[in-house]
Amino acid sequence: MSYMPRNVRETVERNELYARLEKQNKEELRTAIIAKWSDKDLQRPQPSTGLTKASITLAGTSSDRDAGIKSGVETVKAARQARLRELFEREALAYEKELNARGLSLVKPRD
Repeated sequence: MSYMPRNVRETVERNELYARLEKQNKEELRTAIIAKWSDKDLQRPQPSTGLTKASITLAGTSSDRDAGIKSGVETVKAARQARLRELFEREALAYEKELNARGLSLVKPRD
């Protein structure tokens, strides 16, 4: 791997930490919403239809469900964006490697 100046390396590490914390926060929010649904399900009386809890519709409000759906959509979107970034980085490295193998190079700005 090429040399990376200390300030750049520290910035990258800090940004990765913030990304991990943001991802953890979103996951905790999603878990809290699901836990709230579960608590509501346990508090209401169970019907005597013989159905299991898994087959009963949860009694959350529409705003709770909308928040859960929004959280799920954001999670999927973030995962897709992360995969796309990885793909673009891999393709850029492969392209640069191919140019270097041919004796060609790109002019890169220095930090």
